[in-house]
Amino acid sequence: MKNCASGVLIGILSLTACGTGADSTTAAPPSVLADQTGEIQDMWDKPPLEPVEPGTYFLDPDLDPSTPLRVVYHIESDGWSMWAGAVKFSGDGHVGMSITTVDNLVTDGCTDHNHADPPIGTSVDALVNALANLAPFEVTSAPDDVTVYGYSGKHLQLTVPDLAIERDGAEVRFSECRAGQLKSWVAPFDTSPSDAFYGYTGPGYTEEFWILDVEGTRLMIAAERSAGSLEENVEELQAILDSIRIEP
Repeated sequence: MKNCASGVLIGILSLTACGTGADSTTAAPPSVLADQTGEIQDMWDKPPLEPVEPGTYFLDPDLDPSTPLRVVYHIESDGWSMWAGAVKFSGDGHVGMSITTVDNLVTDGCTDHNHADPPIGTSVDALVNALANLAPFEVTSAPDDVTVYGYSGKHLQLTVPDLAIERDGAEVRFSECRAGQLKSWVAPFDTSPSDAFYGYTGPGYTEEFWILDVEGTRLMIAAERSAGSLEENVEELQAILDSIRIEP
């Protein structure tokens, strides 16, 4: 599972949005992980997008076994599925959390999915500035200094603007975008020239980022939700965010 490509994982996430937006999700200071009586499981060992049991999980965000960095977190509730973090589907949308290192962005989220050339820089500010200027996303919370989980970095939030979409059952296409897809960040599991995250489900989809410097490694934690996500699902997502422990 450690060599999965985003086309396998993220393509299934491409669902339609529903209703109106929910309140913003904000990461609280780290708390003690609850119910750690069982094994801490490797999320990458689970089948892609298959349901996972409540419990404590960890991720190797850079997919490099030679580096010690891992992120531990707890899922308290039923209904969550395997992802590079976790995801919960509801109706035509989802809430989720992504934990990874980001190597690059696409050139344009809608019209040019080739990876930026030259690539973005390796600092926290380089990624934050690139995200804040990535068309066609709207910055709905400007970059700001933050300290969470014991590390300093930046916080910002992006929202999908009012782009034209076409729905076909559970699938959504951004009709004015290349191949009907809206893309953004490039993770270590994105191996092809145009692979990038494309789990956006329609206008109003929000992605809240915490970009942290973890002893020289740039770590991205993103909280994601479709417009109209159920408040109870947003609260469950918040509980997962609150449980995060970073082990450098």
